[in-house]
Amino acid sequence: MNIYLACALTHVPEYSFEEYSNLLVSIAEYLTASGNKVKYALANSDPQLANREESCKAGLCYQWDRDMVLWADLIVAEASFPSTGMGIELQLADSNEIPIVMCFRPDSSYKAKPKKYRGIDNIDHELQIGEGYISLMALGLPSLQKIMKYNSIEDLFYQLDNVDLNLIGQSTQT
Repeated sequence: MNIYLACALTHVPEYSFEEYSNLLVSIAEYLTASGNKVKYALANSDPQLANREESCKAGLCYQWDRDMVLWADLIVAEASFPSTGMGIELQLADSNEIPIVMCFRPDSSYKAKPKKYRGIDNIDHELQIGEGYISLMALGLPSLQKIMKYNSIEDLFYQLDNVDLNLIGQSTQT
């Protein structure tokens, strides 16, 4: 199966980036060892962008990442950090009926806090953030087939071992 590993990169906090990027490599290696073909930005677009002119990078990043999403039979989205780019990728997947498995580490330091605002109706409202880890809009994607909360890489791999990714990968495909 062809799997695109979607992830945050740009706004991952500096103090978390090395651990997070190592996690992504581990997930890609795990999925590959399970017999899948895996593509993701840290291997298949970001390194190649380093050799391109600055004026071309945004367009190439969009095209290459878009192409990887459309190539995939399944998206595995590591969503522990918010990401505009990953949101675009997930919408592309949904628009093309590519099933999505979303995984995230429920780390309280990255959890959104409740927020209040005064609306145009001049009434105080509480912002609807669900559990505060993943946006409600992302959780509402029709192609989202499975959500995996994990506390360690071993926990994530255990959950991945106990779900038939091939079955999910065929669930919205016709």
